[in-house]
Formats: sequence, structure tokens, C-alpha cells
Amino acid sequence: MQFKVPQDVLRPDKIVGFLTLRQLVIVALGGGISYSLYIILSKQYVLEIWLPPVVFVSVITLAFAFVKFHDIIFEKLILIFIEYKFRPRARTWQKMRGDAVLSVLQNPIGQTKESAPKIEPLNARDRRKKLEEITKLVDTHGKDILSKQKS
Repeated sequence: MQFKVPQDVLRPDKIVGFLTLRQLVIVALGGGISYSLYIILSKQYVLEIWLPPVVFVSVITLAFAFVKFHDIIFEKLILIFIEYKFRPRARTWQKMRGDAVLSVLQNPIGQTKESAPKIEPLNARDRRKKLEEITKLVDTHGKDILSKQKS
């Protein structure tokens, strides 16, 4: 038995004619805003006053609905451009630190915070004693500690 297998499953479905659902919603909203501007402004003003805002909204609407650049939709293209403008382009190299992005929240390079006082390492006998205390605590589920605190 043979079945028809879809070839391009990532392509959005066409809802009305050649418009996808996303495009249809964008054109409907932008067209409604343009028409509202036309109705409101054309009653009181001449052609030179109401035409630029209506055309501007219409062009922006058409760009958001239909413009793609290298298969990237217009909204994503604008967000990528904004990210490009606001993220730092200069990076500093620091050995074994990975990518370092300079930030207002971080200390400037070369300045370090004072570190906490260093703790002396325990000798073998003290380490053994601490380990026995921890294992006893784990084995008794903390009951040994609670009984010592009550008495």
C-alpha cells in the first residue's frame, strides 16, 4: 500500500489564496490601522496631511507580512539588527577564561576582589576524625546529633 508523504513539512499552510495565517493576521491588523487613520484624518485634513501616515503604516505592514531576507522574516531581522547594535563587538582575550563579555556589573579586567582568608589544610588525623563524624551522622540519620542537643 502506498501513502502520500509530505515533502516540505516546515512550510506554513496557506489559509487564503497565497497568504499564510501569520501574513493574514498582519495584513488584517495593518490594513485596519491604515483604514482607521484614513477615515479619521481624511475628514479634517487635505491629501498631503493624511497620506504620509497611511502610506507609512501600509508599507510597514507589507514589510512585516511579506519581506524575507535570506529566509529570515522581517521581525527577526529587526531583532537581530537591534541585538547587533547593542551587544559589544570588541572582546578581550583572557587565557583559560572562555568568552569574556565586558559588563557594567563585572569588575574591570585586572582588578580582582579580595579573596576570603585561606583555610589551612587539615592533617591526616584531623581529616580522619571529621570523616568519622560525617559517616556517623549519615549512618544515624542525624539522630545522634539530636540526642546530644537534648541532653
